[in-house]
This record gives sequence, C-alpha cells and structure tokens, in this order.
Amino acid sequence: MTTIAVIGLGYVGLPLALAQAARHDVTGFDIATERVEELRRGHDRTGEVSKGALEKLRATLTADPAAIA
Repeated sequence: MTTIAVIGLGYVGLPLALAQAARHDVTGFDIATERVEELRRGHDRTGEVSKGALEKLRATLTADPAAIA
C-alpha cells in the first residue's frame, strides 16, 4: 500500500488527507501542535471536516517532523 504524507492540516491539507486515507496509509503533519491535538479530539476549527469524519479518519496526525522523514 502507498504511504502519503500531507504537509499542513488546514483548509486544503485536512480534506486531502481525509480523501487519500480511504485508499492509502496517510500521515498528516502540521507544525502547530495545538492544531494536531484539536484534530485528534475530533474538532476542526476551519469547519471543513465534520467531527464524525475526523473520528473515522484512518490517518496518523502528528506535529513531529521525524514522522514524515
């Protein structure tokens, strides 16, 4: 299976990670630790992705650059 890294989990990156996670392993990276923690708790402050979609998201979300090395 292909692994995809999505850099930036904002208006574009988060929906992209969600779409790709349906078919591939995805690691979503953002430099903002608080953003990553919010997403892990099921809250998207941009309103682009619903809580239900975040709860079903099969992706690794991280602020650790080593995870995408």
